[in-house]
Amino acid sequence: MLNDMKVADFLSELASNSPAPGGGSVAALAGALSGSLVSMVGRLSGKCEEAQKQIKEIIKISDQLVEELKELIEKDTQAFNQVMAAFKMPKGTDEEKAARSRAIQKGMKEAALVPLKVMEKAVKVMELAREIAEVGNQNAITDAGVAGLMGYAAVKGAAYNVQINLLSIKDEDFKREKADRVSEILIKAKNLSMEIENTVEKALGV
Repeated sequence: MLNDMKVADFLSELASNSPAPGGGSVAALAGALSGSLVSMVGRLSGKCEEAQKQIKEIIKISDQLVEELKELIEKDTQAFNQVMAAFKMPKGTDEEKAARSRAIQKGMKEAALVPLKVMEKAVKVMELAREIAEVGNQNAITDAGVAGLMGYAAVKGAAYNVQINLLSIKDEDFKREKADRVSEILIKAKNLSMEIENTVEKALGV
């Protein structure tokens, strides 16, 4: 299990000649790191009495998103392995070719849906990063800024993984629907990234 590995071991596995874990799992990890930073800033904001209710809710949601993104680190690698297994299916007869093709298409769809889930969860983390940057402990505002950067990296990285899998999918309705969703999330994430950056840099006077 990737989530049970030590950081050094995960990095070694990532750097190996095995194609998985790869960019999709790293995107999910970036989202989880973003959420963890949001939660940290929230827990360092105990003296912000006026915003305590809001901060507690931010921490609660962020903690949950971190757990969900951790699961997606694993699921991305599993989805990739499913596609690879489909490609290795026999293709000696017409029936075998048809079964192999169906399995490949099913695997490709799952391999697109997993990073799309990463995008959806990471952009929610970015919303929380924007909130905590505004109402949280200002001594930790750069941590909120890094949360925003990691969240944006998660969204962009996951988008690449959705898009490359969509190229191999024959279901045009599925492709169009998911491509539109990717575009929608990317626009939202870009705007959030700029808002977080402006908040942080204003506080830093740069």
